[in-house]
Amino acid sequence: MTPPPPPTVPPPIDQATARLLPPGEVPNPEYARLYHAYRDAYGSIDQLRRALDPPLKTLNGTDAWLGPEARSWGERLEENRRMLQQAAEQILRDLHAALIATPRTIQRV
Repeated sequence: MTPPPPPTVPPPIDQATARLLPPGEVPNPEYARLYHAYRDAYGSIDQLRRALDPPLKTLNGTDAWLGPEARSWGERLEENRRMLQQAAEQILRDLHAALIATPRTIQRV
C-alpha cells in the first residue's frame, strides 16, 4: 500500500512558526531533511515505477523477436519490472516511516 501524499504529513517548521515554539525547542533539521526527501521521492516515484514499461511494451508489441529466448528474456524483464515497482513502494514506505517517527522539534543544545 502506498503511503499518503506529502501534504498529509506536517511540513517542517518554518522561521515564523519557530518563534512560537516553547523556550528551548528548535525545528529539527533531520525532520526537514526527511520531509523533503519524502516529498521529492513521492513526486518522482511514478517515473521509477514505469522505467521498464517501454522495453516491455516494445517486446510485447512486435513480432521482431520470437522464440524461447525472447520468452525467457521477456519473463526476466517482467520479473525485474515487478521487483522495481516493489522497491519503489518500499522506498516510499521506509521514508514515510522514518519521517513520522522523527520529531518536528528538538531541544536546543
